[in-house]
Amino acid sequence: MIDREVFDWGVRLTAQPFKGTEQQAMTICSEIGNYRPRRGAEIRITFPAASLENPLRLLDAQIWGEAMLKLVAETRAVQAELRSAATGNKKNRR
Repeated sequence: MIDREVFDWGVRLTAQPFKGTEQQAMTICSEIGNYRPRRGAEIRITFPAASLENPLRLLDAQIWGEAMLKLVAETRAVQAELRSAATGNKKNRR
């Protein structure tokens, strides 16, 4: 499941593939800025990294990878939604 938060600056999506486990701090976050003409929306994706002290098992890596793919797909959908809303609003003002 991907959580969605809406702010004045854009939208934040958060995936928690290990919620309720000892790995629950391994969240993936995508911040999609509002659409700007001729520049688009700035997108930033962040996540904590696995380390030698705290590595992911193969199954966990697969789960994390699937969560990342879903988050990227949802990020693209939100990006298109923000672009459509921004360009649609501009057309309605004329």
